[in-house]
Amino acid sequence: MFRRFDFEKDLYETLDLIPLSVRRKLDLAGVKLHLNQWQALSRVERLVVCHFPAGSPEERDVLAAALREAVKRRAGTDVATMKPAAHDAASDAGQLPPEVARLVAELGLPEKRWSLLDPDERFALAKVARGGADKFMSAWSEFADKRRP
Repeated sequence: MFRRFDFEKDLYETLDLIPLSVRRKLDLAGVKLHLNQWQALSRVERLVVCHFPAGSPEERDVLAAALREAVKRRAGTDVATMKPAAHDAASDAGQLPPEVARLVAELGLPEKRWSLLDPDERFALAKVARGGADKFMSAWSEFADKRRP
């Protein structure tokens, strides 16, 4: 499944950047894909990665293997690996990551909405929180404001 977020809709046409939902899949698969490696893939290959399932350990292993092969063929480089993310900010509905907690407090947002978000939404917010308030607010509005308790 390819999860698309409205706040990053500008990148879906070309897929020149790695969508956040794909970054989460890569983290779960233990793959550290550099932007130049992503961009070396054809648009069709990028779309395949976007739509590739990653719900089970077996699917994540296949995703990692396919990416290693495609990147080696296209970019001539090896994909870096890391320990697969067994527990990330997206997994914990009860605890806000520090960057998110800071922005939620700074912007006066209702902290309780964090627990209503799904793991992809929590991951996206944790990532965009590092970039500051503007993009964070776009994502927060898309996710949390739709789920008023």
